[in-house]
Amino acid sequence: MSYAFIRDNKVYLLSNGVLTEINERLKVKDSVMGYVVSEEGGKIRFTKVPIHDCSRLSYFSGVLRDYLKGSVAVFESSESACVLLNPPSLKTGLTYDLVAGRVFLRGDKRSVMEAMDQYDVVKFALERYGDEEVKRRAVISLVRLDKCDEAISLYTSLKEKDPEESLAVAECYEKTGKELEALKIYSFFSEEKYRELESKLIAKADALITEFEKQGNPKLLIEALNVLPTYDIPAVKLGLHYLNKNKVEEAVNMFEEALRRNRNFQNLVLLGSALLRKDPKRALEVLDEAQKIRRTAPLAYLRGKAFEALNSPPHAMREYLYACREGVVEACSKAIPATRQEFDPDQWIGYVLYGYEIRSVLGRGGMGYVLLAEKNGKQFAMKVMKKEYRMDEFLYEVAKMQEISKGSRNMVRILANFIDENWTDYYGSPPAIVMEYMAGGDLRRILADEEYSSLRHSVRWGEVVSLIYSQIADAVIHLHKQGYVHADIKPSNILFDRALSKYGEEAEQQLLKGDVIPRLSDFGSSIRVGSPVIHYTPYYAHPKQRFGGKAETSMDVYSFVVSLYVTLTNNFPYPEWLERELEEAIISPEKRADALKDFYSVEPRMDYVPQEFREIILSGLRGDPTMEQIRRELLYVAKYDYNLPVEVSV
Repeated sequence: MSYAFIRDNKVYLLSNGVLTEINERLKVKDSVMGYVVSEEGGKIRFTKVPIHDCSRLSYFSGVLRDYLKGSVAVFESSESACVLLNPPSLKTGLTYDLVAGRVFLRGDKRSVMEAMDQYDVVKFALERYGDEEVKRRAVISLVRLDKCDEAISLYTSLKEKDPEESLAVAECYEKTGKELEALKIYSFFSEEKYRELESKLIAKADALITEFEKQGNPKLLIEALNVLPTYDIPAVKLGLHYLNKNKVEEAVNMFEEALRRNRNFQNLVLLGSALLRKDPKRALEVLDEAQKIRRTAPLAYLRGKAFEALNSPPHAMREYLYACREGVVEACSKAIPATRQEFDPDQWIGYVLYGYEIRSVLGRGGMGYVLLAEKNGKQFAMKVMKKEYRMDEFLYEVAKMQEISKGSRNMVRILANFIDENWTDYYGSPPAIVMEYMAGGDLRRILADEEYSSLRHSVRWGEVVSLIYSQIADAVIHLHKQGYVHADIKPSNILFDRALSKYGEEAEQQLLKGDVIPRLSDFGSSIRVGSPVIHYTPYYAHPKQRFGGKAETSMDVYSFVVSLYVTLTNNFPYPEWLERELEEAIISPEKRADALKDFYSVEPRMDYVPQEFREIILSGLRGDPTMEQIRRELLYVAKYDYNLPVEVSV
């Protein structure tokens, strides 16, 4: 068979790889540009089999019958043929798929996937192959082609969702007004994108709040409330609006919603203040929780009102006296004031406390201040308790911890304590603890600061992590042997005596040689095994610890592996909704059974965790191993997975 077709208003004949111009007339229309012909006795006989322009067909499949390299190719099926001008290098006799003028050898999936920048090629790939790999690539291509509805539909059908297509489809969710779906994806795959979109949604909610302040229409606040389920300010504003309208029940509901979204000091105080009007007992419980975060004069005044409503004058008077002394005028009408300005720890700079010269204030917390102190040319950290903090229950534990901290080189040592429960001069002799000064800062800074980005993304990061945590495990083991639970293991409580290098190989050598030593700190939360636990940090604490259970070493195991997970992935193992459910169950005991059921049924996300750490983390989250077993497994990882020169004891 030969092939006659029109090209540049001339009629050509292609036969056995030879292209010649012929003096024939052809009638063609639409995509037809010629016909299959036969030659008999030097004469050309036209058949009824049409020849189409391949570039004008969305799809054609056929065998390559005739071919002139770089000029023309003819593909033939059982019913028609098509001509492709200026074809790529092809081989006659093979079957090809032509999609919108692009040529693919039948079965060559890889070439099809590489060409999925065209919509027709995407549709062909899905129809011809349709496996998970093709679907994932198709999602990305559809997003780039602005086919968001199709991209989202295809994405939801995927059995497993990888970061690339997930982040791509999140853009579509944003474009189509489904920002919360996008936010959900970003929470798993991109903290930067999550923060960026979260900021946009917060700005959107804030704009509605601003409009409310102009118009006074509460519907605007209700709309703002639905913009971002984790943003508490719309709920706070709506609660204050209801309170001004004397709708106490509605105000309480809104402040509770704000607290569910963000369990912070402000929201606890607002809820407690609203509850004073209807339920002073519960108000006091909420205000007590706020006081665990920070004790302030306005809070003391509210607690005084709660005690007064509960007919407890001595307790009310104590709170009113403190509030009045710290400047709350309303409290002074209920108590004899003993006014005194709020203490500023900067007053200690340059002063000598217990033989230590104070150089600067390193930090200010709810319980006290951390000062940089110097003595005999050496630097120390001095923790000074606030004057309102009760010392009588703390005296014995500090002395005990001072002794225990000497038993492990991976614990921040308490070097001295100066605590007199009968102190009278707070400025001259405050209750204080002297500890080693850890110049290298904490692990949280290494996980967050941009300057440590190269270390976190180094191929040696896994080795560095295994060395840090195997040493911290030593400290926890020592604490457990003394009958104590730390109860607050987290990256911010893992300190370094010197600065860790920002480069993987150097950091690894520092840890191996002992040039940098990681140490566990903050034993203020440590508690004897079997005693009720009253302190915890969200995300890191086991539900039993949050619910006030008795201290168990397994609580430290759980916090330890969560910290390990965070260090390896910069994320938490369980979804945000479960964290909110657990926090809500703390103040609603009737919800604890369901929260625990959900906690034990949800599988932690492990695909970002390096394979060698997965079993350690999974078993620790389940509470199966002891700290000794975890330490041994970490050393196995260091020795046998990373070939590091560490000793593994049996």
